[in-house]
Amino acid sequence: MRTDIKPSEQDTDTIRFTVDQLRQDKIIYAVEAGATSVVCLLGFFFSNQYFHGTLKDTVNTLLLVIAGGYTIYMAIGNTYRWLKILRLERKYLR
Repeated sequence: MRTDIKPSEQDTDTIRFTVDQLRQDKIIYAVEAGATSVVCLLGFFFSNQYFHGTLKDTVNTLLLVIAGGYTIYMAIGNTYRWLKILRLERKYLR
């Protein structure tokens, strides 16, 4: 496959649109991860206030797993999107 061929104007617009969408997706996932962490933090405070014993420990552990798991999921996904953006920009838009 030849790499010296420049994409057409329509292809360039499509690539720019794809890059913009990937950037917006990164922002959306980051906001969702922040909101999930805040909800889990509020749940932690609530469970410490109103639950006792094993139920409190179980709820707190579950909230920790949800907050940490979603944050890691978001970070991996956003890293993948960022690398895809870099590849598209290097290959087509420069």
